[in-house]
Amino acid sequence: MVEAHLRAALKAGISEDEFWRLTPYRLAMRLHAIGRAQIEASLYAGWFGERFAREERLQGPASYIKSMLDAPDPKEAEAVATAMFHRMATDWGLEVEPLSEAP
Repeated sequence: MVEAHLRAALKAGISEDEFWRLTPYRLAMRLHAIGRAQIEASLYAGWFGERFAREERLQGPASYIKSMLDAPDPKEAEAVATAMFHRMATDWGLEVEPLSEAP
């Protein structure tokens, strides 16, 4: 069983020395975080690949990164949050009264 964990750690980029210093809990947490980061990196790569494939004319990398890091429009963010709240309430069978109609 230790060999399987050691193989997984080495595959994830954790050195053997570091492996032996980690507790089983911390090893599991590190492996989980590394796996999650790899999945997110793959999703970002796929998303950008698809976006670039649909562009008629590519722009510089800075423009794409800036568009991802720009703060969203506050009105749009509020509308999205409200819609999510209403959907969650509906899923639980609750009715949401607008504040203007509250007693």
